[in-house]
Amino acid sequence: MRFVVKNEGDKTARLADNQTYLALLNIINTLNKELISDSVYRESYDTPDGKRSRVEDQLAISYKNKCAYCERLCKADIEHYRPKKGVNDDPAHQGYYWLCYEWSNLIPSCITCNREGGKHNQFPILGPRVHTPVILPDSNLDLGSCKAYNAPLLNEIPYLLHPEVDHPEDNFEFEIDPRGEGIRIVGIDANGRGERTINICLLNRKEIKLDRVERAIDDFKVALQCLFIQLKNNEIDEQQLHEKIIHHLRLLKEYSLQEDKTHTYLRKYIVASSENFEKIVLPFLEPKVRTIVLEAFKSIEPL
Repeated sequence: MRFVVKNEGDKTARLADNQTYLALLNIINTLNKELISDSVYRESYDTPDGKRSRVEDQLAISYKNKCAYCERLCKADIEHYRPKKGVNDDPAHQGYYWLCYEWSNLIPSCITCNREGGKHNQFPILGPRVHTPVILPDSNLDLGSCKAYNAPLLNEIPYLLHPEVDHPEDNFEFEIDPRGEGIRIVGIDANGRGERTINICLLNRKEIKLDRVERAIDDFKVALQCLFIQLKNNEIDEQQLHEKIIHHLRLLKEYSLQEDKTHTYLRKYIVASSENFEKIVLPFLEPKVRTIVLEAFKSIEPL
């Protein structure tokens, strides 16, 4: 998960259309959730390569075609951050039906993070639950109160972190999986929101733990192996080895800034300090080269 800035101006013309707003008012006034239309919040269309979604296309501008939670490239569900029709954690709640077309409530999620044992309609909170929309004296919806980053929704303090509201460095860090299954994400905040987000979205599924290593570590590991083979074969000397290691360390930094790559926050975490680098990267390198690589990292820290 990474922090995302999503512009209001990126939402589809249909989501922004006044007819959509009037349809939303009808849903609110009648409490008829069956009127909620996926043709509005998905807006599917056909292409020669299969179905696509105009809403997903617009979300991809800020989310870079990645799942908001596990940060892998995916064919995304249009996920309602606050469930639109019901809340598992509060059976009496009718769902956040008034947020069904709200741009800050629409997030791209892979199938597993959202549906296949993942989030679905889970939405536990720490603060007071919002049960109804805020209606103005003129009978219009208070649109500002529908934003995930504004009160009263913000005051719910959801356990599930919102990529456009919450900063991952306040809630997560990483560690080597003790069973040798890659890299785990772990919660670190006092309220337990990071850990609950991990559990809700199953962010330590085996395939994700292994994918973190493959995408963020393996290329660096292979590059170093090649360099030490070159050194052994006298194709480069010690000074050239050091310079080339520095080059690949700087590539790690450069990749951490490319937010279209998978596992952006992990990449940023790795290069943030020599302690993080030592904890996450060195265990995947051969023992005989670890000291050399760590000293190279420290020589140019901060990257």
